[in-house]
Amino acid sequence: MSKKAKSEVADNSADAVMDEVLSENQAKLNKLNSSIQTAYERRRKIITDSKLYTYDKLAQLYGGAEGQALLDAVTAEHTMIGKLTNSGMSYADIEGLVDSSDGADSKSGNSSDSDVADGQTSFFENENPYTV
Repeated sequence: MSKKAKSEVADNSADAVMDEVLSENQAKLNKLNSSIQTAYERRRKIITDSKLYTYDKLAQLYGGAEGQALLDAVTAEHTMIGKLTNSGMSYADIEGLVDSSDGADSKSGNSSDSDVADGQTSFFENENPYTV
């Protein structure tokens, strides 16, 4: 064989090896891309499930409100908390403003509107100060 023929055979075999390596690498890349896509789909499902769970818990917390009513309630509460913290109140102070969940007066243990809170003086003789 001539030198030229030997170099052509060597070039062809090098090209074949190079093509095989490139093909294997491309197959590995395709497999990785597929795995990444699958992971992104699982991630998206977990995020969606978490958002739906949070929405359901908020809806329960706000008495079954849904849609725009729930959004309005959460936004109003968020705005109110922002105003209170901007005025210097701590979250502990704000928590102290919250009514108890059972509707009972936290000081007297009684939720009756006609009772005067402990330590509070009534300036009105009538139970309803707006009646004549």
